Amino acid sequence: MRWFEKALKLSEAVSRLAIWIGGISVLGVTLLISAEVMLRKFFIVSTGGADEISGYVLAIGFSWALSYTALKRAHVRIDALYTRTPLQIRAYLDCLSIVSLAVFAVILSYFCLQVVLDTIELNARSNTTLGTPLWIPQVLWLMGLLLFSLTCILLSVLAVAALVRGDRMRVHELVGSRTADEELAAEMSGSFITPEDR
Repeated sequence: MRWFEKALKLSEAVSRLAIWIGGISVLGVTLLISAEVMLRKFFIVSTGGADEISGYVLAIGFSWALSYTALKRAHVRIDALYTRTPLQIRAYLDCLSIVSLAVFAVILSYFCLQVVLDTIELNARSNTTLGTPLWIPQVLWLMGLLLFSLTCILLSVLAVAALVRGDRMRVHELVGSRTADEELAAEMSGSFITPEDR
């Protein structure tokens, strides 16, 4: 299990870098769109392709954020019944949820890989003024999904191993729905990262 713990730490470091790059990219595209609006308004000129680039950046940024969000247990959950169940049952539900998410992520990544391979084979380009080779944004998009899949697999292995050992608190720390106290601590710190994660 030590190898999986180390791999999870590496995944967290890569995910943190990915979310920073994704966030800076979204900020950059916001500035690009603002410049486009100003140029159209005052100079009747267009940069051309701002809408296309923003679509790519949003899709890539979203996929790159998935892994970090999973690691910080920040995905939205409907947990009205979950919070009223005993910790032992919650541990089983948490393991079921992360294994299900890992299966979904792997299937999604597989089909996305097929899309990328088809795009490369067809040498497909966007039918816009930029004529972007579509494999470029698709590969970046796929990288985020593959990182998400790997992270979910690591979390699944570690959570199930903790459940087998009877360490229900470790299961909660890895994949459990965050408690109201954890949410409050995150809000107080101005981030969705709890103080213990810092």
